[in-house]
Amino acid sequence: MSEKVDCRHCKHFRAAPYEARLEGCYLPGNMSSKQSAAYLDEQQLPGRHDKLNRNGDCPDFVAREQKPSLLKRLLED
Repeated sequence: MSEKVDCRHCKHFRAAPYEARLEGCYLPGNMSSKQSAAYLDEQQLPGRHDKLNRNGDCPDFVAREQKPSLLKRLLED
């Protein structure tokens, strides 16, 4: 049995208000409506993450990359 996954830790998940207008799964195969042009980005409709990952076993889950620590980011410049 595999571990349960949380959509909020997935690379394809975007949350309102900062990352996207609507909260959901932005994997192109799971989206309800996908726009090819960047200026039509506001018309995109994400997939319903609560329905796609109902049992916590989403096959499309990809973990987000961990940000380096603040000290490491400051020292790199």
